Amino acid sequence: MKMLRLSVTPIVLPLFVVVLSGLAWWAGTPARAAFAPTIALIPVSGIVTGQPESVKFSGQAQVSSELVLDTSKFNLPPAVILTVDLSGVSGTGSSSGAKYTAGGNGTSAYRRLFSTDTVEITFPFARGTTMSVSSTGLASVRSGVVTFALGFDTNTGAITKGTASVAAASVPN
Repeated sequence: MKMLRLSVTPIVLPLFVVVLSGLAWWAGTPARAAFAPTIALIPVSGIVTGQPESVKFSGQAQVSSELVLDTSKFNLPPAVILTVDLSGVSGTGSSSGAKYTAGGNGTSAYRRLFSTDTVEITFPFARGTTMSVSSTGLASVRSGVVTFALGFDTNTGAITKGTASVAAASVPN
């Protein structure tokens, strides 16, 4: 008696290719292509008014800008991830002459990429040379707002120019 054998290879191989193609399409390419960050030093100055005294800030903020391109099927517009380091910014009390330290280092913001942008960051500050709640007490920590006016290279996401001003943080009603 002769048995008839069917080969599964002509059916399984094309089915396997179709399944893999579907998975590759569904997954798409990575959702984000990020590039190496560029760093800019931005001059900072301004006064935070308030009690127990107004504080005049100056120095340089280090702002890192990382270009983000969406390579998924959604094709979102280019963006940048900004990371702000205020460790180069310090303050002086207007009446006491005391030194103040700005905190909030490593604060990040995700922004759609334009040739110019204005970014506001609220930061804590305290009297002394270190930003330590244990040494100053939580009640003595105040907050200010630094407003960055930045220019960008829209091809690379690099910061091409920038200034920053400090002011008192607005108090919600």
